Amino acid sequence: MKTPDNPIITTCKNIAALFTGHAIKDGSRTWLSAPNISDDFVAQLKKQWEEIRNTSIPKDFRSKNQKREALEDISFIVEGVEIFPKIYTRNDYKNALLHCFFFSEARRNFTTMCYLQQNNIPTTEPLVLLSGNRLNPQHETVIFTRKLKETDIYFYDFREKLKTFSQKERNSFFSLFGKKMAELHNLGIYTEDTDKNISVRPNGDTYDLHFFDFDNFYPWRFPNPKRTKHAVLHSLFCNHYMANKEESLVFLEAYLSVRNAQELKATLLKEIDIRIKQGYL
Repeated sequence: MKTPDNPIITTCKNIAALFTGHAIKDGSRTWLSAPNISDDFVAQLKKQWEEIRNTSIPKDFRSKNQKREALEDISFIVEGVEIFPKIYTRNDYKNALLHCFFFSEARRNFTTMCYLQQNNIPTTEPLVLLSGNRLNPQHETVIFTRKLKETDIYFYDFREKLKTFSQKERNSFFSLFGKKMAELHNLGIYTEDTDKNISVRPNGDTYDLHFFDFDNFYPWRFPNPKRTKHAVLHSLFCNHYMANKEESLVFLEAYLSVRNAQELKATLLKEIDIRIKQGYL
């Protein structure tokens, strides 16, 4: 995969990605569909969602953290696709302002996933974004995605499973992980939570990694050296699993090879050594 463009070009591409999809106006609301989703699909989704919203969710619903909540107990099917909703309920001044300029959390998350999908980076499949139009930011915002498969494993759960693997199997996984993380970064996309926002899907004797949840991503937050260090360390070390030196080196070699960023190797190796010593004291 290609290496990253310069920061200005990367930022411009990421801003352009915010306008991915087809918007359908609905009074003071807008239904923004992913490029591969038809208007008929949106109409069916809208009909089912409005029934669910009126009968299964409190009218004055507020998310547990006052910002957003994935409705894990609710799903429905449109044209054979099982749909998973995530509601955003943050309506403060900052969010309203961001919404007016197309930078709301939900829009950034939805359009980033669309952009990844268009560039063949596996992600939770985005379907439709429901929000207020530009002048009505107070409306409830909902992202609809395809529900994960039963065989998908959240990364923090998969790390527990890693402990049962042989060293060879763990090395193979970390090599794959480093390569896929680099492909994401080469596109100019960065997520802070590389220790959490990934699902692992078994695929024969290997795995497919799906990146998701880009609520905190902004177009100008491309992976510079500081963010690269953060992403690498979060990928290797967390409460669920501490990669050993061999696994860390395998990950780093794969990552830097795809990123074409060997100039970062010495700095990252130093940080990895520090973290390993801290973790095993």
